Amino acid sequence: MKRHWTLLALVVAVTTAGGCVNHNHNRPEAPLGSISDSIWQRQEHNAEASDFVVHQHEFVKGTARLNVAGQDHVKQIALRLTRGNDFPVVVERSMLSARPDTEFRYPVHPNPQLDMQRRAIIARALSAMGVSDADERVVVAPAFAEGYRANEAIRAYGRAMQSGFGGGGFGGGGFGGGGGFGGRF
Repeated sequence: MKRHWTLLALVVAVTTAGGCVNHNHNRPEAPLGSISDSIWQRQEHNAEASDFVVHQHEFVKGTARLNVAGQDHVKQIALRLTRGNDFPVVVERSMLSARPDTEFRYPVHPNPQLDMQRRAIIARALSAMGVSDADERVVVAPAFAEGYRANEAIRAYGRAMQSGFGGGGFGGGGFGGGGGFGGRF
């Protein structure tokens, strides 16, 4: 009798354990790469948000006046905002002010007054270009992406010059054709 119960317990264990192995229930497998799609989409969204950062190099040094590149960038931002993009516009916090109360007076300090002037200029410009909520949308904050340090910029520039700025290294491509940025190099 004991052997009969042992055999019955073994049969029950084998049949129930076999059902635990595969719970697929004939569901199709997810397509390759679909598991990482949300990660790529999040990275793309974050990269688009960084397009709406007005960097400190887009202003004339030490002023709230936009340089030509900054003016073009603000026009692009306004166009994208009026077409439905919903990102905040970030004015990068300035870190190039010298303070007289420091020993060496290096231009490495923030200037909150200048930042607020820059913010006001950007908000007014966007309002003039049809962005209705520009004053609420424009903020002062650090840029999302970190810029290059001097030695990194030198290496990146050297690599770009050797490779033809993405034109295959033969001078026929790059930005604006003819190699270099708009053929200026």
